[in-house]
Amino acid sequence: GKQFKDFSRGMKMKLGIAAALSHGSKLLLLDEATSGLDPVVRDEVVEMFGDFTRDESHSVLISSHIVSDLEKLCDYVAFLHKGRLLLCEEKDRLLEEYCILRCEAERLKTLDQKNIISKKETPYGAEAVILRSAVPGNADISPVSLEELFVHMVKEERSNVQ
Repeated sequence: GKQFKDFSRGMKMKLGIAAALSHGSKLLLLDEATSGLDPVVRDEVVEMFGDFTRDESHSVLISSHIVSDLEKLCDYVAFLHKGRLLLCEEKDRLLEEYCILRCEAERLKTLDQKNIISKKETPYGAEAVILRSAVPGNADISPVSLEELFVHMVKEERSNVQ
């Protein structure tokens, strides 16, 4: 019995998605569809998009600053920063291609720098986002998330501009 204007932001978003899906849409164009939603509602909305795209004739084009939602939902990722396309790639390939390397700063300097997306050196060692194929044997590596990759790319771009 509530009017639309009295719905919470999450309920308005769910109703909007339901309305879009009720028209038999094949493509959803979404801008910040999950921002401002509480974590439970956000997860439900991401699940709705996932259900929609299980049908291979359906697609979602989504713009979002909530990278964890993109990581759950997207097959392909394009990363724009200040109007420049920094990358456009299949998500799984990106996550397989890059990793985080932790080592001594001196060891990092011996690696081919073109394979390093960004690096951070501290008195305790170095951390870099690097191509997995360039990682030396027995190195301390961990997977990279999309958010870490994006943050490192932006920080590296900033340091190259300065």
